[in-house]
Amino acid sequence: MKELSGFPTKEQLRTLKHREIVRCAAEKFGNEGYENVPLDAIAAELGVTKAALYNYVSSKSDLLMQCYELGMDRLIAAVEAAMIVPGSAAARLDAGLQAYIVIMTRKDMQYLWSYMRPMLTSGNKRGRDKIDVIVREALRDGVADGSLRPDLDPKLASLVILGAVNWVGIWFRDEGAQKPVDIAREITRETLKGYLVAP
Repeated sequence: MKELSGFPTKEQLRTLKHREIVRCAAEKFGNEGYENVPLDAIAAELGVTKAALYNYVSSKSDLLMQCYELGMDRLIAAVEAAMIVPGSAAARLDAGLQAYIVIMTRKDMQYLWSYMRPMLTSGNKRGRDKIDVIVREALRDGVADGSLRPDLDPKLASLVILGAVNWVGIWFRDEGAQKPVDIAREITRETLKGYLVAP
């Protein structure tokens, strides 16, 4: 979207309103549970009518999918940004996985991930596939630059690594003693340990 200058256009206003609806819904679904949040509650939170929401979403399930897609887009962007660090491919992968885990512990992402994961079909796994591509590419780069074991299979290693980090979003609880950044550091260290080239 173009930066706003002067009065926003109708298209810009529509985009902003749409984003706010999805943001509000993701937050309420995460805090209260999808089953417990009717569209009327989201409309009331935003100060609009339920009918107004239907200009942007076709149903509550459509809104949930939009929340998931936005969350995955933000997740991918955070991982890619974190991986822009100097050093080896292993170091970049470490940074990317830590960013991934931290975001997966957020209530909105945690709920969306655990709730949506069983419902996803091959047609709406774009975000998950993109993460897998990023991890596999980093693994291949790590083999090439010597920071990761030369005998690892990037496809299998990616499945193992993502299997480990995805579960954090399922079992993490806010009331635990450790902060998300500390958990991310530990999980990533343990997950990558077997793939690193011994110093």
